[in-house]
Amino acid sequence: MSDQHLNLSNLHQIALKAAFAAGAEILKSYSKFQIYYKKDNSLLTTADLSANEAIYKILSKTQIPICSEESILPFNQRDENSIFWLVDPLDGTREFVSRSGEFCVCIALIYRSRPILGVIYSPVHNQIYSSYQGSSIYKNGEIISINENESSLISGKSKNDIDKFAKNFNLDIIKLSSAIKFSYLVQGFAGVFIRLYGSSLWDTAAGDFLLHQSGGIMLSLSDLKPLNYAKKETLNDNFIALSSLQKPNLSRYLDYLNSSKNIKFSNNID
Repeated sequence: MSDQHLNLSNLHQIALKAAFAAGAEILKSYSKFQIYYKKDNSLLTTADLSANEAIYKILSKTQIPICSEESILPFNQRDENSIFWLVDPLDGTREFVSRSGEFCVCIALIYRSRPILGVIYSPVHNQIYSSYQGSSIYKNGEIISINENESSLISGKSKNDIDKFAKNFNLDIIKLSSAIKFSYLVQGFAGVFIRLYGSSLWDTAAGDFLLHQSGGIMLSLSDLKPLNYAKKETLNDNFIALSSLQKPNLSRYLDYLNSSKNIKFSNNID
């Protein structure tokens, strides 16, 4: 499919509709759901499955292939020229189970290995962040405003050594789960997010796009290039993500990560 055949404004509206439908299914299950375990021992709930079904029902009308965490068969059909939806119907399943509210729906459109549209929806807080190539970034349909106080570092809730990094650069730590982290970076409520342990393609694609749209940057720590969402394996490289105001500090942060013996890398996924 060529660039001129992509009506991104229309696809954006369809993605929003799919995200809202998934969120409705998730909230319907919030007080009563069943828990299963996947082969890798990660959690799966009936909410994940019903949200996935709702997204497929809507996105399938676009006739663009769908790759989802909960139905990964099409992943081996991707290549560098592919166009496909990349979906996490419920990002933060553990947080959903614990009812912390820190979970979301993630939908991205990938074209030639990079996202060109992204939607992140937090059903509990009824907040939806979205954008597509050539447009502004929206929060609940309104163009977002950027906060200029970006002296915080976002950390996942898994144990890691990122606190040493924060202390070295005098950054406060905000602990968050799921792709909700990216909404903080996009709005300027935080400036730095470093992932030193495993994540999957569907976890980051929508947030990656929104961050770049806001003027920020997100790079693989292995080759300092933007993440490739068409690669054959489904795990991301470790990465660094910076808000627009933090971008000038990229070289300082990379120097520290490359030279520090205090920062440990791992392949665990939270």
